Amino acid sequence: MKILTAAVLAAGLATGGAIAQTTSATSKAGSGPNFKSDDERVMYEENADRMGGFFTDETMTEMRPDTEVKEIFAELGKDDQAEIKAACERAMENRGSYGTITVSLCEQVDAM
Repeated sequence: MKILTAAVLAAGLATGGAIAQTTSATSKAGSGPNFKSDDERVMYEENADRMGGFFTDETMTEMRPDTEVKEIFAELGKDDQAEIKAACERAMENRGSYGTITVSLCEQVDAM
């Protein structure tokens, strides 16, 4: 009986790690699949086309240098600039619900 219990426990431990590594996260915006809140996730989903250029790749986890962010923002249309500023204003009102990358980007946008 002890051998059977040990075998079941060993099998459970062996498969538990594999199961824990399985994820259904598919988002590729903002902080990658690790958004700090649903508000942050929605912000990037709604503005992915507008904000994608501020980041080095499609995962939107690493921002471009400040000078490039300013240039990209300046090249956007007035409506897109207004949408990004509005999204950032909402983020800054509740900044504790947003990751450091988002807060940093919004601080830059606020200064433009």
